[in-house]
Amino acid sequence: MFRVSRGVVVAIGNTNRGCNYSTGNTVSSLKPYERVADYYAGKSVFVTGATGFVGKVLIERLLFNCTDIETIYVLIRPKDGADTQKRLQTIFNVPLFSKLKQVKPDALKKVIPIEGDITLTQLGIRASDRQKLKEKVSVVFHSAATVRFVDPFQAMMNINLEGTRRMMDLSREMKDLERFVYISTAFSNAHRKIIDETIYPPPKKLEDVCQMVKDYGHDDKKVNKYVSDVVNTYTFSKGLCEELIRQHRNDLPSVIVRPSIVCPMHHEPLPGWVDSWVAATATFSNVARGLTPYAYGTDDVVCDLIPVDYVANLTILVGAKGDVGGEDIAVYNICSGSENPITWKEGSDLFLEKSKEDGFSKKNARQLEFSKSTFVVKFGSFLRQTVPCFFADIGLVLTGKTPRHLVDDTRASLLREILKPFTSTSWFMKSRNTQTLISTLDDHDKHQFPCDVNKINWNSYFTIFFNGVKEYLLRIK
Repeated sequence: MFRVSRGVVVAIGNTNRGCNYSTGNTVSSLKPYERVADYYAGKSVFVTGATGFVGKVLIERLLFNCTDIETIYVLIRPKDGADTQKRLQTIFNVPLFSKLKQVKPDALKKVIPIEGDITLTQLGIRASDRQKLKEKVSVVFHSAATVRFVDPFQAMMNINLEGTRRMMDLSREMKDLERFVYISTAFSNAHRKIIDETIYPPPKKLEDVCQMVKDYGHDDKKVNKYVSDVVNTYTFSKGLCEELIRQHRNDLPSVIVRPSIVCPMHHEPLPGWVDSWVAATATFSNVARGLTPYAYGTDDVVCDLIPVDYVANLTILVGAKGDVGGEDIAVYNICSGSENPITWKEGSDLFLEKSKEDGFSKKNARQLEFSKSTFVVKFGSFLRQTVPCFFADIGLVLTGKTPRHLVDDTRASLLREILKPFTSTSWFMKSRNTQTLISTLDDHDKHQFPCDVNKINWNSYFTIFFNGVKEYLLRIK
């Protein structure tokens, strides 16, 4: 585990390419400080991934804090017979937007759906809408991606890589484009242990991967063999996207935001809000429910958590102030592991502690144990997880109820296997660019767009974390 002093972190970070900012905090500023909301005033932005966890928060924070933003165009795919307007209303009906509706009810009128699909040629956007985007948009936030680690590789490449290529093609035609903000992942270079804020060459050449998918995309055996040495196809595909963006650095003003493991909201507008069972959120909840007694790894492996509002806030900051004037593309890692680390063991113990205080945890729930041994993890999980679920289901059947516990057991076991690389490995992710950007903000913007991981108190945050899972995922008041 990387536990280092702040001084060392800064010293290491200083080897990275710096980013250029103007700030009102020093006498030597080259130009007056411009607040983030003032930057977005009168501008229009285009957001993909609006139906996702980060995308929803990004839209809400833009509307709430950037009052004079002109329009937020969002790419939405019609689904299950619902048109784009209905799908947009479904987004607005989640609790996340409650405060905005109360305080600034007219703000939602600024969100305009653009019917399209990231997987289609020219994004499936009609000509009139494409022209509108070309004329109006100043900042693009590209968040759309499949984050399912088990998706077929060809489908993942079409969505993540080719979808990004299609977005870049459209963005290149926007006459007033100032920034193309790509939301990647801090694990896009998971084959490295130390990850700086730079774009690294992917473990396989972009051109070779594209050719392989073209030639053998439907042959699962050949594809699986080809990618068998990568951590997983999701993080691999995101690294390829970064390389694609790097190759076009001279014709598109791009910046990259890399969040680590995204988890429930910390601050505004709704502490604890979360809308999906993923990664750490599902793992910690499973521990409290007695469904994950063992995991791969050791007690000291860092769990690089980042609240979703920190990700959205930094993304907005980068959209307004990200460095697009350098020779290389500026990258902003938004992660906690190098600045304010917490381990998987500490996180799961804190969540279990909060759940016991609340009376939520199951009687058989115990602290998560880690082992490097596959036998210990699987056999121990069988005894303490599968066997109790089996007998619990027998009890349900005998009382005429539908068995469900073995289904939960299967899901928990699958998640444990999927997360094996992450619970077994500590990465050291530098964040000098992010910390430098935060340091240039005035007090007002620091308050409006909090994203400094050094200020997270993990004990207090896990109370928020647990309450959010209980209320918004489990629907327990």
